[in-house]
Amino acid sequence: MWKAYSAGYIRNNKTGNRFIMTISFLASMLLSLVSCLFYNLWIDQVNQTIAATGKSEVETTPAIIAYIVVFSAASIALIMMIHHAFAATMTNRIHQLGILKSVGATRRQIRKALTNEVFVLSLPAIVIGNIVGIGLAWMFMAFIITSTASLRDYNLAFVYHPIVFLGSFVFSVLTALISAWIPAKKLSRITPLDAIRYGNEPVIKRVKKYRIHSAVFGIYGELARKSLYARRKAMRIGTLSIFLAMFSCISLLNMFGISNLSTEKTYFDRFKNNWDFLVTTEADSYSKALLNDIRNIEGVENCIVHKRVSSNTQIPREYLSNEVQKLGLENLNSSFVISDTGSYNVKIPIYILDDNSFEKYRGEKTDVNVIAVNIIWDSIHSERTNRQYVPFLNADKEILLDLEGTTIPIKGFVDELPVLREALEQYALSLVVSENYYTSLGYNLDAAEAFYTIKAEDKNQYDRIKEEIQQLLLAYPDYVFEGRIEEYENELEIQKGLRMLIYAFTGLLTCIGLANIFASTLGQIYQRKREFARYFAAGLTPKGAAKILAWEAVIVALRPIFFTIVINIPLMAIMLNAGGITAQEFVTKRLPLIPAIALFVAVIGFVGLAYYLGGKKICNMNLVDVIKNDALSM
Repeated sequence: MWKAYSAGYIRNNKTGNRFIMTISFLASMLLSLVSCLFYNLWIDQVNQTIAATGKSEVETTPAIIAYIVVFSAASIALIMMIHHAFAATMTNRIHQLGILKSVGATRRQIRKALTNEVFVLSLPAIVIGNIVGIGLAWMFMAFIITSTASLRDYNLAFVYHPIVFLGSFVFSVLTALISAWIPAKKLSRITPLDAIRYGNEPVIKRVKKYRIHSAVFGIYGELARKSLYARRKAMRIGTLSIFLAMFSCISLLNMFGISNLSTEKTYFDRFKNNWDFLVTTEADSYSKALLNDIRNIEGVENCIVHKRVSSNTQIPREYLSNEVQKLGLENLNSSFVISDTGSYNVKIPIYILDDNSFEKYRGEKTDVNVIAVNIIWDSIHSERTNRQYVPFLNADKEILLDLEGTTIPIKGFVDELPVLREALEQYALSLVVSENYYTSLGYNLDAAEAFYTIKAEDKNQYDRIKEEIQQLLLAYPDYVFEGRIEEYENELEIQKGLRMLIYAFTGLLTCIGLANIFASTLGQIYQRKREFARYFAAGLTPKGAAKILAWEAVIVALRPIFFTIVINIPLMAIMLNAGGITAQEFVTKRLPLIPAIALFVAVIGFVGLAYYLGGKKICNMNLVDVIKNDALSM
């Protein structure tokens, strides 16, 4: 019986079927696109980290935080879209379901029939939507790969994992079934009398009156508040949808601003006075002749060649400075574990300078062969955005460190590394030695690369010096050349390409949210003919009705805007902390105020347009016809 009923309904209700299939296709396509796209963006972020640091560990970055937040928001927005569509479709059958219940249909039979219909209609659309989403993601990534291939230090390729398809497919099916089951369960509980008599008109219960609210906004504002309260569940989906869209957009705008500012502050600004050109080669290919030729170029202020190796050693507690002993080395970072002998295992990065550069670095300390960068971040009393440092070792003691079985004395102590494009490694004791002294130690620690860090005297001579260095490198084909200005411009181009892609996707989310709230708002107004007919019968004028709807529009539009601002503040704080940026820096330099205002204006405009169209229909309706028409059809 029920299979025949559902088959007959599907066969005779082609418009509703197309609606469900279209929504299922769009939602699954977008979910597949979002899943695949953000999976590739995450892989890209990992590759960027590896290329920049040489480490495979992925640290938390503003980009990763934003990807997770936006993906979650997009998924929830698509769920809301499916749920709203299915609920609206099923609610239109309330009179029919009331008749079925009156002839003996049970709740279980109604729920099963409705969910089976949705499953049959949505499953093919979901499969096709997922496949199309993969194709669109591939096209997006192909565009990115083509446009940014020359700007990356690694080969970017489209990556797709079966778990991504499986996850998006299962998620889409479950979303469709749950979105169908919820309204089906609700409709199955309605009595035949209520279904036939009232339809989908909400039961308006007594709502508490707020005198202050009435005094400020008047009777029309009070009526608007009570009306929205009575329909709070119906309006929740549309409100949540537009909130998620705005939240995603604002989060991405904040992420790009913070990420760009962090890159400038932690990389380009930090090292802009340390280097203008960088030449990299394998450590075994290091040429002293090239070093001398570069130094002889007119306008070259300095050229330092360095290699980098890493080791570990045990540092006794008594070697630590008084400041570190008071703080507790293990309290600064959990990686420091004290041994049974009372020593700490500490990582030792060793920077090997060419002999001439080391002599300049050590200055008048001619008896010093090893220099320690003797600072460590006091993470207890300072934040990463404003780091305070304390001495690592006690410079007044004779420091003897065992490195690779050789005891070396530490006689020189400084507060910063040589002028290199190198960041001081946190929670490690960095040592600087000369090339000759390191060779005499006989370590088996082989450096992978040698770096020529070149600095120009005058920035106006940048182009000429660049050409002369590149001319010298013609004899060294395995050497890699980098220019600071070109690197900065390439980074901007990469960010521009990603920004365009993310903004396009965010725009799509925003359109979905705006369309949802427009449709839900307009639909809710159209279903309120009888309500306003009663108001008109009691003496309400069309002008008064317009005022009620105007107040409702203000509340509906400002509510998601308010929540977007409030919830984005702590999220922005998390991203600021991850990027090492202060709130003042972000507000003064990168706060996306104009785009945010434009988005808020668009939301207000769409909500206002929906209420204007619906209000025009309400104010121009025929009172007699509405009272007669129990079905309230449009």
